[in-house]
Amino acid sequence: MILYVLFVCSFAVATAEFVLVGLLPQVAADLGVSVPAAGQLVTAYMIVVTVGGPVAAVLTRRLPRRELLAATMALATVSAVASAMATSYPMLLTARLGSALAQALFMAVASQVAMAAVPPERQTVAVARVFGGFALATVLGLPVGSLIGEAYGWPVTFVVVAGMAAVGLLGVIVFCPRIAAPPPAGVRDSVGALTRPAILAGLGVTLLALTGFVAAFTYVAPMLRDVTGLSPGWVSIGLVGYGLGTIAGNLLAGRVRPDSITRRLPLAVGALALILLAQPLLLPVAPLALVGLALLGAATFVVVPLVQTWLMGQVDAATTGLVAAVNISVAGAAGALGAALGGAVLTVGLGPAWIGPVAAVSVLAATAVAAGIARASAPTTGRTSAALLRQ
Repeated sequence: MILYVLFVCSFAVATAEFVLVGLLPQVAADLGVSVPAAGQLVTAYMIVVTVGGPVAAVLTRRLPRRELLAATMALATVSAVASAMATSYPMLLTARLGSALAQALFMAVASQVAMAAVPPERQTVAVARVFGGFALATVLGLPVGSLIGEAYGWPVTFVVVAGMAAVGLLGVIVFCPRIAAPPPAGVRDSVGALTRPAILAGLGVTLLALTGFVAAFTYVAPMLRDVTGLSPGWVSIGLVGYGLGTIAGNLLAGRVRPDSITRRLPLAVGALALILLAQPLLLPVAPLALVGLALLGAATFVVVPLVQTWLMGQVDAATTGLVAAVNISVAGAAGALGAALGGAVLTVGLGPAWIGPVAAVSVLAATAVAAGIARASAPTTGRTSAALLRQ
């Protein structure tokens, strides 16, 4: 039951993040600021998620996980209520920063709880369930939240988000087993674990793979509109297809056993690279463009849970939360780099169709790193290479 509770919590936290994107014009008008100024709410949110996650993980490393998870969802609930009640830009900014801190801490703590609550062979399923809430938020939370905001006003959207977060909080209180705080570890030991070659390699896969993905996905609307020639309605359908693809990819990732991750990860990252390389061939044909977008979401959401599960399995219990938080922070950095990369492709005049192939260079590098992890982890390579990777 706790995995379903974490799924609900994840969906609520992710919807709180995504939903503002569809409400920016209304928020700007109601608060008397420009749309770009309202957009800075999104930027500030991502900065807190990227920087605040590791810091919060270190500061809370000695706290029991059940109580910390409940406190995190309480913060998410209160922050959503505060967003709904905000009557000025500073008030909304403060509330959004609270939501961002809740999300940053949630992903680390929820991954720890999920892995501790199941047998070792089901840990990938558990982590995938956490990320599944984010996948569903892209296909359901964002559009439904936008529709509610258009019909009843953007504060009502945040009331709904608060309600979902409160349901998740109640579920944590009722169903989350007691999970002791990890064994004490000093800050130096915890941070030192991040410098091990295995951890750096896993973080490198996240950085390189998601940089390529975000570069393409950020500009998916111009691609479908200008290259494929789709109407706005069909672009929306394409985004729904992408969301369904993320759900399918998440379910597929959950079928990979933890001891098989290193063998499957290069295939998943390589598939993502191939999809990006094929964009100039897929985009001119509408059905292929829509299928390609769904496959893009599927491949990405296979990679993300696999890397998170593998990274957390490479460190001791005292460091799993920090590693999980840092991986999420690296994903946030990849988002910024990917958006800049896609914009650079357009700036030099290559056109939207070529964002995919350029982005694929980063993902191919991630494939090489993932293949290196697989070789070092393979039993046939003997104890020496595996030991070197763990040092």
